[in-house]
Amino acid sequence: MALRLVEIFHQKAKAGAEDLRFLLQDIPILGFWTDKLPDGRLNIRLLLNAADVDKVIEVFQSFFSNDEYYRIIVLPVDATIPRQENEKEEEPEDKEGKENDQSDRIGIEELYQKIRPQALLSQRFVALVIISSIVAAIGLLKDDVAVIIGSMVIAPLLGPFVGLSLASVLGDMELVKRSLPAIVLGALTALAIGMLAGYLAPPQIAFSHQVLSRSNVDFLIILLAITSGAAGAYSLTQDMPETLVGVMMAVSVLPPLVASGIMLSKMMTIQASAAFLLFLINAVCINLSGVVTFAANGIRPMRIWEAKKAKKAFIVSLIILVVSLILMSAAIFVEQKLASAT
Repeated sequence: MALRLVEIFHQKAKAGAEDLRFLLQDIPILGFWTDKLPDGRLNIRLLLNAADVDKVIEVFQSFFSNDEYYRIIVLPVDATIPRQENEKEEEPEDKEGKENDQSDRIGIEELYQKIRPQALLSQRFVALVIISSIVAAIGLLKDDVAVIIGSMVIAPLLGPFVGLSLASVLGDMELVKRSLPAIVLGALTALAIGMLAGYLAPPQIAFSHQVLSRSNVDFLIILLAITSGAAGAYSLTQDMPETLVGVMMAVSVLPPLVASGIMLSKMMTIQASAAFLLFLINAVCINLSGVVTFAANGIRPMRIWEAKKAKKAFIVSLIILVVSLILMSAAIFVEQKLASAT
């Protein structure tokens, strides 16, 4: 059970400790402490489950329209002594057990602020894309799986893809506009580095097994990408380590782009298009599974009017992704026919 320590700095003149305790009475709080600060504000510390943090934020946003009256800080709790037993196990399940099922999910605001910085286009993102693409190109040309895996660990495209999935569920068009440029620039950068590596490499190196294998596209790739995307989204909502998941998602994204650039530089148009198709299929599948996984884990805006907008955005994005996947599946069928004919 993931715990959070929520610190609230609040103007005492607006509401006292007992008033705030009353407002939060419906939230299962494991610990409630209050301090008076020298400037007259209240410092309230709450110990509660990570999934209940959103309820605290919703209370303050509903009752205090002016953000200057309060500041909420959410801190992860690695351990607490005495040990906090899972009290929900002794309680009957409510609403068909949905409350208990999401007891380990982190709050929506915490998830958003965790993903958003990684989804934006920045110098750090571009640098990581360049570095990982160069490492991937070396691994592909040397036919060295270990070096390719090294490029996958960096996983720079993980952030924008997950950010796009989260934005689709929350109906956050601003995050969509911020994530798409990062994905496009990252893909073009990896493709350009692959082409440069292909121009510099002799033919016998450029036609390595690892390069050519990226042009083999089949329907199992769809299953791999969907599974990887679901694993990435689920790990984020459950506050699990992301390193392994980043490797899984990078397997399906970065190497095909670099391989496509290498083959394109050698005028292998059909093979290069197949490798690029592999990237597109995995990009669609990763986002589709991410959107579905976030929605299944109850990730949605807390306010009613925002939830309606988010529901519409979710349906539209789902339709676009499913139609894109159908078109990509048809492209796989055509690609296989062309490959068998040559």
